[in-house]
Amino acid sequence: MAAEALANAMTPGLPRPPKVIIFDFDGVILDSAGLKLRAYPQVYANEDADKVSAIIRHAEYHGGITRRVKFEYYEREIFGRSGDAASVDALCRRYFDIVFEGVLRCAFIDGALELLDRAAGKVRMHVISGTPDGELNEVVRERALARYFVTVRGAPATKRERFQQILSEEGCRPAEALAIGDSMTEF
Repeated sequence: MAAEALANAMTPGLPRPPKVIIFDFDGVILDSAGLKLRAYPQVYANEDADKVSAIIRHAEYHGGITRRVKFEYYEREIFGRSGDAASVDALCRRYFDIVFEGVLRCAFIDGALELLDRAAGKVRMHVISGTPDGELNEVVRERALARYFVTVRGAPATKRERFQQILSEEGCRPAEALAIGDSMTEF
């Protein structure tokens, strides 16, 4: 529905189209948000079910925040462990192993490709995501989406930092940009 509303806003005759569109990726372009959410209980499959439920609730509410930050939080705050770099690296690798191939194969969000095609050449488009930068760029390349975007940026920078960076580089005010996302981090 969001893609359809934006496509309608891009039609001639409406006041000022956005100068820049900044897209989230998972759950906005690819239907991969659920796949990524379901990976957390797989990573923590041998842990207490109540704690795993707490992780799922946290991950649902904090979409768009990179997995590394989430795993550090889960290790320290939910499990009472150190959350040291080596253990968090191992959790991140396990998570990647669970989700990557699925992201390469998952469906597009209904209307996303049509919107990208319609907006291409009319407005500068960018992607920001909590997905690690290298992984995000690989998915965008493999899914043949790079041609749509001026930049594709992921973690470790926060989405707030990425939004500010894009606005500065584009020389536009927030009111001249449109952000499309599915979590509080885009809000």
